[in-house]
Amino acid sequence: MLQGDFGEVFRGGGIAFIYRICSMGLSYGIIIFISRKLGKEGLGIYNLSLAILGILIMLGCLGFNTSIVRYVSQYTAKGWNFSIRELYKSIARRTTVLSILLAFTAEFWSVKIYKTDLYIVPFKLVAAMLPFGVFATMNVEFIRGLKKVHISEFFRNLELQLVNFAGLFLLSFYGLNYNHPILFYGAGTLLAAFFTGFVVYRYFSKEIGAEAYIKKPEEPDFNFRTHLLVSVPMILTSFIQFLNGRVDTLMFGYYGSAADLGVFTLAIKLSVITNFVIASLNTIATPKISELFWSDKREELNKVVQSSARLIFLFALPVTAILVIFPAFIFDLVDEGYEIGSDTLRIFAVVQLVNSAAGMVAVFLNMTGNQVFFTKLVAVATALNIVLNLLLIPKFGMEGAAVATLISGGLWNIVGARFIYRKYKIRTYVDLLRVLRIKR
Repeated sequence: MLQGDFGEVFRGGGIAFIYRICSMGLSYGIIIFISRKLGKEGLGIYNLSLAILGILIMLGCLGFNTSIVRYVSQYTAKGWNFSIRELYKSIARRTTVLSILLAFTAEFWSVKIYKTDLYIVPFKLVAAMLPFGVFATMNVEFIRGLKKVHISEFFRNLELQLVNFAGLFLLSFYGLNYNHPILFYGAGTLLAAFFTGFVVYRYFSKEIGAEAYIKKPEEPDFNFRTHLLVSVPMILTSFIQFLNGRVDTLMFGYYGSAADLGVFTLAIKLSVITNFVIASLNTIATPKISELFWSDKREELNKVVQSSARLIFLFALPVTAILVIFPAFIFDLVDEGYEIGSDTLRIFAVVQLVNSAAGMVAVFLNMTGNQVFFTKLVAVATALNIVLNLLLIPKFGMEGAAVATLISGGLWNIVGARFIYRKYKIRTYVDLLRVLRIKR
């Protein structure tokens, strides 16, 4: 059995992986269901709505969805329960208010940007669920910082997919329309907000109890401004990084029809199957990297990062090969008429392979105090992505959007991995010669 820090990451990542496999199955079940019941147009509306919801949630979280993991794991290791409570209270108040304000932007997205009545009701549903989505996201990341992986991963995505799939299945006997997938996703978001809030309440009231109200002598005075200054680069990074991953969907949705968008977003969804291992390991590796780095355990940190990188790449390589060689067959498993996206799927599969080979660049930079550098790096990559999309989509369609993502994603991964190695002599990326056991 694996021991030590990587053993902890592997076991925690294994739990997350199981949840994500279940979530993946339900997610693809929903995609197939929507495609066959509502067609490509229905699938395009659903995926565009979720992309916009994700961007608004990133903004509403103020970057604390990333920094809260670092601080909770850091404060827990030191036993600073008072600081944990003050941090959570301060974040919860401010993100709730901001998310409510952001909810009023739904009509702007539907009417001013996309200029079609098809998106009005789905975007209004997005606005209604936004405050609950922000609250649930903050709670999930707080719970992850406590290393309660089985809880955080269930409510991160699996519960949403369960509620959505069950609702769509039951309503299919009576008739579905374009708005129902968003409606049931919203129901899952509401339940996630309620139950994660209950978990956090039990943590403060039962697990640490009176200690949450007693400040230890060694604890510094809590200062929200200090935490905000650390989190501001993270909000920019989180938002820009998320936007960089969605800008192709947003921009292709502007240029193309809802039906073409359905094909394009399905190619993206199919390609991210290679990303499940890195996402699963990131779940527990994020607080572990923070803990090891700030405890100055560089040798153990290097082992965790390297072992994780090899595992991620060894999973991604064969999956990428299947997607590149048999894209039309993979599309046919979902529904007929999607084969026009075969080349797009091939390109996105390569995008995910590059991400896997680079390793945990984003997590490492955010958890080790390099969030300002990462913000600048991803900002440049996103600007490049937008420019390339503007140039390539009108001429090459969905393939152009995919190539733009490949170039911009490869840029920040390669530059970020090189920066980490030069500064810390830690290799987040995969050493292909070592993986393939080829002697130098």
